Amino acid sequence: MKCCPALGLADIRCKLLGMATKRPKKATRAKLELKQLIAGEATADLRQIQTVIAKVQIAIADYLQSGAPLKITLNPVEILSAIEAAIREAEGQPSPWPDGADARTFFIHGLYDDLIQQPSNIFETKRFPDGTERYLPISPATWKACLEKLRSQIIEAGLKLEKKTSRRK
Repeated sequence: MKCCPALGLADIRCKLLGMATKRPKKATRAKLELKQLIAGEATADLRQIQTVIAKVQIAIADYLQSGAPLKITLNPVEILSAIEAAIREAEGQPSPWPDGADARTFFIHGLYDDLIQQPSNIFETKRFPDGTERYLPISPATWKACLEKLRSQIIEAGLKLEKKTSRRK
């Protein structure tokens, strides 16, 4: 019997015992899709982004309203920095802020904390390979896409507002 360097130990044993050397088939596409869905590794579901953004906007508005008794009002740049940090968190990076050097930093960090907790409260419908639809916590990809879209919407709104105010002058 010739020795083939590409054969592994299991293949050699199979040859010696006269057994077939075919390896078991890999997981079917449906099983792989199911595994990805359950693990939250599926691609972003862009159909549900606007619905999720509306929920996140409500959560942000509620949080910002809680700053009124403290006389803390965040400007758009501070809100965007919290959203940007939440995007980085969705990518697996830690928070860029210390827990709070002053009340304002503490409040911005609180908004960030509130944002990163939202995915556990938001569910999306997913169609499974067997044809059933189930509710699952929002996938990391969809969550990140929502935050990125929200960031873009805030920037666009700021640019429109700036144009309006510059025309009036």
